[in-house]
Amino acid sequence: MASLRNLAIGALRLTGASNIAQAIRHISRDATRTLTVLDLP
Repeated sequence: MASLRNLAIGALRLTGASNIAQAIRHISRDATRTLTVLDLP
């Protein structure tokens, strides 16, 4: 679980997120945003 969490944090940092908690809240509001962060269609 820790490695998945670190992967998610790393992906958010690659997108330029400086506040991880705020970025997670923003993404969790819409499931399609996760795909956008991962650069998937």
